[in-house]
Amino acid sequence: MTTATSPILLKWDPKSLEIRTLTVERLLEPLVTQVTTLVNTSNKGPSSKKKGRSKKAHVLAASVEQATQNFLEKGELIARESQDLKEELITAVEDVRKQGESMRVASSEFADDPCSSVKRGTMVRTARALLSAVTRLLILADMADVIRLLAHLKIVEEALEAVKNATNEQDLANRFKEFGKEMVKLNYVAARRQQELKDPQCRDEMAAARGALKKNATMLYTASQAFLRHPDVAATRANRDYVFKQVQEALAGISSAARATSPTDEKHGHAGIGELAAALNEFDNKIILDPLTFSEARFRPSLEERLESIISGAALMADSSCTRDDRRERIVAECNAVRQALQDLLSEYMNNHVGILAVLLVLNILEMCIAIATSAFGCKSECSYIDMPEVAFQQP
Repeated sequence: MTTATSPILLKWDPKSLEIRTLTVERLLEPLVTQVTTLVNTSNKGPSSKKKGRSKKAHVLAASVEQATQNFLEKGELIARESQDLKEELITAVEDVRKQGESMRVASSEFADDPCSSVKRGTMVRTARALLSAVTRLLILADMADVIRLLAHLKIVEEALEAVKNATNEQDLANRFKEFGKEMVKLNYVAARRQQELKDPQCRDEMAAARGALKKNATMLYTASQAFLRHPDVAATRANRDYVFKQVQEALAGISSAARATSPTDEKHGHAGIGELAAALNEFDNKIILDPLTFSEARFRPSLEERLESIISGAALMADSSCTRDDRRERIVAECNAVRQALQDLLSEYMNNHVGILAVLLVLNILEMCIAIATSAFGCKSECSYIDMPEVAFQQP
C-alpha cells in the first residue's frame, strides 16, 4: 500500500496558544507553577526585613531553568524524529532556547534584588514570553502527532477504495486483508488520541466514529462479496454502497475529531432520518412553555404543526415495504398516544397550571417522541441491511 505524498494541512494556529490535549496541559503545569511561584515571591507587599538576595528566588529560578532545559531536550528529539513540521519545530525549539536564556538572566537579576519592582516587571514579561514559546512548541508537537494520524487515515481510505474496486472474490479477500491490517493500526492511534483530547465533545465524537467504523467494517466484506456474486441485483449494490458510505463517514468523523473541528460538509445518507431528527429537536425546544404567559391562539397551532412533522417523518418510514408489522404497529400506537398527550398538556397550559402534572406531561411527550424516533430509525436500519448477514471483523 502506497502512502499519499500530498501534504496534510491543519487549520491550527500555534500562535493562538489553544491547548487541545491533556498531555500538553500536564506538561505545562509544572513550569507554570514554578514561574508563578517565582513571580509571586516578592508580591506580598513591603517587608521589614533587610533588603538583599533571596535564596528562595534563586532556588525557584534554578528550577525554572532546569524545566526549560528539559523542554529543550525533548523538543530537539521530537524535531529530529519528526517527518512533519520539522522546520517549524526547529524554529520553536530555538525560540524556547532564546526565551529561556532571557528568563535565566532576568530571574537571576530579580533574585539578587527581589524588592526591585523594575526587575520584577522585567522578569514577569520574560516569563510570559517563555511560557508562550514552550506552549507553541508543545502545540506544534501535538500537531505533528495529528498529522501522522491523518496520514495513516489516508492509507486506510486508499485501502477502502481498493476493496470497493475489487474485481473478483479472491481479489476482494486480498484487498480486504490489507484494509483490515491498516484499520487495526488506525484504531490503535485513534484510541490514543481519544484519551488525549481535552474537549469532551471531541472525545465523544472520536469514540462514536471509532464505534461506527468497527460496526460497519464487520459487514464490509460480506456486503462486497454479495455484490461480486450478484452484480446485477440492485439490492446487493445498494447494500454494498450503503456500508461503504458508513465506513467513509466514520473515517471522516475520526478526522474531524482528531483535528478538533466540525465536519465542513456533513451529509447524511438518508434525508428522512435527518429531517425527523431536526423535527424532534425543534419540538423539544418549543414544548416547554410558561403556563402563565401561554396563549392558545399563538402556541397551539405551532406545537401541533411541529408534532405532526415528527409523526409524518415516522409514518414515511413505517409505510416502507421492508418495515416489520410489529414495528409499524408500535409507531402508529406511539403517534396516537403522543397526539393525545399534547392535547392534555395544552389543556394544562390553558388552565395556567404550573403543577407537577404539566411537568410529567412534558416528560411523557418527549419520552414518546423518542420512542417514535427509535422505532422509525430501527425500521430504516432494517431497510438498509435487509438480507445482509453480519460477520465478525476479521481477515477473510
